[in-house]
Amino acid sequence: MLAITTLILLFLGALAIGFVSAMSGIGGGSLIVPYMILVLGFDVRVAVATSLVAIIVTSSIAASEYLRDNLVDLKTALTLEPITTIGAILGAIITTSIPPTIIRTGLGFILLYVSMSMLLKALRPSKTRKTIKRKTKRVTKALALLVSFFAGILSGMFGIGGGVLKVPIMAGLLGLPIKTAVATSSFMVGLTATGGSIVYVSRGIPEPLAVAALASGIIPGAYVGARRLEKLRPRTVRLVFALILLYAAIRLIISLTHIIG
Repeated sequence: MLAITTLILLFLGALAIGFVSAMSGIGGGSLIVPYMILVLGFDVRVAVATSLVAIIVTSSIAASEYLRDNLVDLKTALTLEPITTIGAILGAIITTSIPPTIIRTGLGFILLYVSMSMLLKALRPSKTRKTIKRKTKRVTKALALLVSFFAGILSGMFGIGGGVLKVPIMAGLLGLPIKTAVATSSFMVGLTATGGSIVYVSRGIPEPLAVAALASGIIPGAYVGARRLEKLRPRTVRLVFALILLYAAIRLIISLTHIIG
């Protein structure tokens, strides 16, 4: 049984995470998992499994807003999502079979890589639409599907929903506008998380009360975050995405040095 204080902290953290995740298209997991591990002291597997279940809520709320505003690229989503979900199921199976330290290490460095990549893109001068189109023509469907499968594996392994890779895939590789990439990612994240969650729920790993507390905070936070996206500049969205992930990655890696030491 979780303490009342822990449930309150989960709820308050979820309010902020829901806002940022919906605004950035990251599904919340890349922030929920470090928050549960570093701040609240949850076991890494419980944090991953609980996060994956909770972010289904984030995606559902945000996606409904994006669909209403016609921001979701349904063709891209329906093309990439089936293979991504298969990857998520495989990733969840892997996580239930490896030591927790490996999970923490992998999560820390993945978040570090993605955050630095997004930060550099946000600070570069904007590319012209013509340049993006030329780049997109050279990207094959097979490559996009391969990277999406890998994103699904990471989602299932680390409870991050896949948004940390889906947004760069769609914005960087496929040339979608950043707001469209964010909206499409949020739409896909719930389906990806559902695939991975099936494995964890079947093994009784997620913490039900923690899921309820997170969902209660994520719902209003995600709604406000989705509404704010329309008013933000693309570069602002990238910077928010990158800086928050960078902070989480650094905290997670620093915590590992103490464990190993």
